[in-house]
Amino acid sequence: MVTLLAPAKLNLHLGIYPGRDERGYHRADSVMIGVSLADVVSIRPAQELALTTSVDCGVPAEKNTVFRAVRELCATFGRSEGYAVHVEKRVPSQSGLGGASSDAASALLGLCQLWNVDPADERVVRAARSIGADVPFFLTMAPALLVGAGDVLAESFPDLPGVPVVLVRPDAGVSTVEAYRTFDKDPISPLSPEGMCTALRTSDAHAVASLLYNNLEPAANRLAPETAAVRAWLEAQSGVMAARLTGSGSCVFAFCETFGDADRIAQDAQNTRNWWSCATTTVGVGAQFC
Repeated sequence: MVTLLAPAKLNLHLGIYPGRDERGYHRADSVMIGVSLADVVSIRPAQELALTTSVDCGVPAEKNTVFRAVRELCATFGRSEGYAVHVEKRVPSQSGLGGASSDAASALLGLCQLWNVDPADERVVRAARSIGADVPFFLTMAPALLVGAGDVLAESFPDLPGVPVVLVRPDAGVSTVEAYRTFDKDPISPLSPEGMCTALRTSDAHAVASLLYNNLEPAANRLAPETAAVRAWLEAQSGVMAARLTGSGSCVFAFCETFGDADRIAQDAQNTRNWWSCATTTVGVGAQFC
């Protein structure tokens, strides 16, 4: 059996462009980094492909990203689908943290480990892209700029591990599909990601914090107004450098001066606001391997 972590991600810069391509996708500039909050994915040989999860994901097993990823890679390499996969869920869904995509990528990495296949093999990357736009990012976890539909790696950056982060999520989740539909009703042309890329090239955490950007956030706020309240609350807390919605939400993250600040804020969010929260840190290459 192989067991891997499936870390969550943050969008340090998310710039969605108005309009859709022939596939129905928006062009997007997405700068992402991983955090230590993670699901746990275990894979072992079995008679047939089977998936279990610690919580109900709300979709039939055959539509789950992990099930689809295993099936796709087995077909690509001409291997049997005889694997049992279990996912211990810790990353909340409909939060913009990429849990489902990370789970899929960790399943692919687990199979690569079992088969002694290089995860950088183009066939593995192609299988990852077929499951979701951001799945390829989770194959390495290096901070990265992805372009196209957010699925084409444009640049990887030096690791920036250990930056304290607090995650806070209101009760309401945000559907990614609904967030994009709402964006299309009143689209906002995005800013360039170049400033964020420069900050990551120099591993300047304070500069990264000052440049957080997400032009999908107004659409998410319209669908779940609590997200705006969470961000305002976070920005008022001592020890917070900056806060921003990640992805389509509804989770808001804040870079903090110290891990003690992140932990204190997480506890306050739970105790005084009854919001889900977690103190975590940024991670880099190889974070999936226990």
